[in-house]
Amino acid sequence: MLKSLHRRINSFVRGTDGNISIETVIFVPFLVLLLTATYSFFDAFRYKSMNTKAAYTISDAISRQTDAVTPAFLDGMVSTLEFLTRSGSHYSLRLTTVQYDADDNSYDIKWSQGRGKFTSMQATELANLTNRLPTLLDNETIVVVETHTEYEAPFNIDGYLPSELFYNMTVTRPRFAPQLIWSDGSESTDGTA
Repeated sequence: MLKSLHRRINSFVRGTDGNISIETVIFVPFLVLLLTATYSFFDAFRYKSMNTKAAYTISDAISRQTDAVTPAFLDGMVSTLEFLTRSGSHYSLRLTTVQYDADDNSYDIKWSQGRGKFTSMQATELANLTNRLPTLLDNETIVVVETHTEYEAPFNIDGYLPSELFYNMTVTRPRFAPQLIWSDGSESTDGTA
């Protein structure tokens, strides 16, 4: 009886019947998971690239602005962001004009306007961004353009893609005017919000 049991165990160990079925059961879910994750990450970084290009495009368009920026113009830039990124998600945009004061070695907000999740930039937010701003001359003005879009992955990988991934900040100097002016439709265009 012991010999018979030993023979059956050896036969089972050496038998190759059904190996392909077992390997298929083990590896097909792994391959499907790997393909969906690869596709999702590829799509996320494709979307990140489109967002970065859209932010630079909007920043370049704003740097060429010679007339005062109005609420309608800002809404149009949000529509441009939506068009360039081609997504049905929520869009946020903030324009901030910053001036450098060499006497105080400080950056001052001239005006700031936001759409979507952005509100007007506060001095504390600007203080957190100063290490990302370029070196400026005294009283030189720059425009900080911030964009943010929400991304919905084709497959659920929410824990692996932080929302900061789809935030972009660009800095440009006005090209044809010394500074960018904000106008809310009233007579005053002194650069204040």
